[in-house]
Amino acid sequence: MSRSLSFFAAIALVFGFAGAAVASTQSIVVGKPAPAFTYRLIDGKALTPATLRGHRYLLWVMATWCPSCTTGASVVADHIALLRARHMLVVQMEAAGDLGYPGPSLTSIRDDIGEAARSPNWFWGVLTQEQSLAIDPSSVPDVYYLVDASGRVVAQGSAPGAHWSDIENFAEGR
Repeated sequence: MSRSLSFFAAIALVFGFAGAAVASTQSIVVGKPAPAFTYRLIDGKALTPATLRGHRYLLWVMATWCPSCTTGASVVADHIALLRARHMLVVQMEAAGDLGYPGPSLTSIRDDIGEAARSPNWFWGVLTQEQSLAIDPSSVPDVYYLVDASGRVVAQGSAPGAHWSDIENFAEGR
């Protein structure tokens, strides 16, 4: 009886530690590497970890029904040339299922922004449920992360449009 109990305890420990390792590698934490997700973009392409490697980037989770999110997209559009000149990428991702609320399509928001939204350093996509849970576990729209060129998350914030100076300082290397 004690052998079978020890066996099951050992199995529980192995699976418990393995589960913890999976959870920790798939969540986003300031000071740790960003999750190595491949993001599905609205143009049908994929944004891979290899594409992001070596670049600083803004990883932004938004909802299409969120007014501060659409305002933030306009602010990014006003500054996208500066970010491009600093070799910084913008990864703007709609939360999975738009967090359960109806809103316009992400494509229509991008199109409303205009030509700046098609800058080669601005990626628009939709998160999977797994990605949303890892990057936005509280399911709150308008959350962003600043990721350095080594892939480490260096800051977290909300409402990029309202906190643009923090993003600009990061782009400028300050």
